[in-house]
Amino acid sequence: MQIHQLLASLEYGDAVANQALAIQRQLRAWGHDSDLFAPRRHPQATAPLRALDELSSSTDAVTIYHHAFWSEQIEARLRNLPGRLALVYHNVTPASYFAPYREELAASSVRARAALASLKELVDLPLTVSDYNRAELVASGFRDVELLPLPIDLDAFRNVAPDPAVLRRFSDGRKNFLFVGRLSPNKRQEDVIRIFAWYHRFVDPVSRLLLVGAAPEIDDYRKDLIDVAASLGVATHVVFAGKVSFSELAAYYRVADVFLCMSEHEGFCVPLLEAMLHDLPVVARAAGATAQTLGGAGVLLHGRNVPRGAEAVRRLLDDDALRARVLARQRQRIESFGPQTFSAALAEFVARL
Repeated sequence: MQIHQLLASLEYGDAVANQALAIQRQLRAWGHDSDLFAPRRHPQATAPLRALDELSSSTDAVTIYHHAFWSEQIEARLRNLPGRLALVYHNVTPASYFAPYREELAASSVRARAALASLKELVDLPLTVSDYNRAELVASGFRDVELLPLPIDLDAFRNVAPDPAVLRRFSDGRKNFLFVGRLSPNKRQEDVIRIFAWYHRFVDPVSRLLLVGAAPEIDDYRKDLIDVAASLGVATHVVFAGKVSFSELAAYYRVADVFLCMSEHEGFCVPLLEAMLHDLPVVARAAGATAQTLGGAGVLLHGRNVPRGAEAVRRLLDDDALRARVLARQRQRIESFGPQTFSAALAEFVARL
């Protein structure tokens, strides 16, 4: 059977691309003909990709469309697909976050959300990666929305050799705060910096913040973050690592002491799971899908109170018994994202399609 996937862009190392590749691997293992189609790709994305005009026009074919960005080419292609269509909704970052930085990104976000109105008339099977996203689809008029868990390759991180240069550089006795994610206003890295700065000033000056991730298309936000760090007197203690390789990412998780997430809007937030997989205690703001992803694990913060956030980190790092309880719950939570959960759900949806 032909079960192909359609993406607005094949990015490098992001959750949408990783899920599409995992779906492709599983479908091919089951004997299906499965390729990826997108109008563009990130230069570092190496997976084979086919052009949109090569997408099958067979009425027996199934297309799985991953919606997170807007693409005029994708929208036109979807309207002319004769086969069955499944939607995987990864959420669309609200335009208000991009408006101060790039008007075209804000406009694209508006169109991506507006596209849900037409998609609900085309889609045979709507799927999401979180209950938070499912609620958005239901509010947009979709019916019978199902949950397709994100596949987390637990063995990939367990088997990779952490980058030795990163390990040497940051294994120097400092307390390392870590956040992993695109440098994007919805992720509120400025709040991560503020909490770190408070901890650095009032709790432990032998500490450092590692920010892993980049977003060149909104580089002015990165410049704002640099200004925030400078204004708080911690510019030399905040590392902007940029986009990193998989082995480097594993090393950053290895050297970190706490994962601090202050995101205001997340459709899922895969780095929370990666942190838990590395036995790294998580402190995260209860916003978007974050609390659902953690599922009772980690430590949740309500609101953006800087001293309270710093105190939560202090207790977690200083109280061995508390940290042990948090880590035990995180280990339980991460096991629920094993490959069996994903493959079982995918098999059911494929059978229905």
